Amino acid sequence: MSLDPQAAAELFVEVFDRVHREQMAGLPLLNDRLQVETLGFRVFEGRMIGILITPWLMNVVMMPGENDDWSSDELGHKIPQRFPAGTYKFMVNEIEGIGRYLTHSLYSPMREFSSQNHALAAAESWLRTAMDPAQADQRDPIDEELLGRVMRGEETPDIDVDELESIAFGQGDAVEAPRVRGLQGIGVRVEEKGISRRDLLRGRLRSDSANETG
Repeated sequence: MSLDPQAAAELFVEVFDRVHREQMAGLPLLNDRLQVETLGFRVFEGRMIGILITPWLMNVVMMPGENDDWSSDELGHKIPQRFPAGTYKFMVNEIEGIGRYLTHSLYSPMREFSSQNHALAAAESWLRTAMDPAQADQRDPIDEELLGRVMRGEETPDIDVDELESIAFGQGDAVEAPRVRGLQGIGVRVEEKGISRRDLLRGRLRSDSANETG
């Protein structure tokens, strides 16, 4: 899909305004102080990226570049994407009116935000940090899926146990440490495990959501 930044931003607002009206209206997870808005749409590494703000979530969104084909990837499949500040995992998503695109969840739900300007400040902070090479974590990124298998006892690689415990209990910097540092000082709490994140970001925002399970 070939779009300029303004057209891409307007498309996301149009589609998610419709989702808000037709699928989300009246749900208790909505923050009524917020509205659908986009921020910072630009071409990065041949793909369109930007931040989508809604009353129920805030996502970094990425549209496919000319040589990308995500049609064979399952919804929910995670694809690492490198930014100047580090690597972030994006999830394959699909929605009527846009098609396949990738999302990186920043917040869900959005109850912590006191106003639209508050949400915009958080979005601007993430973009500023992610695009700043000075924020890059010099250590090797943690493989979250491998970490999960280790914690469940399914795999036992040669790993520093002290480091593993510090990561598991939130005491160390992980892959997305630059995001956390970038949000300090704006009065926002990071929701690492927001409610039903996969449901919000995956099939339930598709036109055929009623036919999907899980």
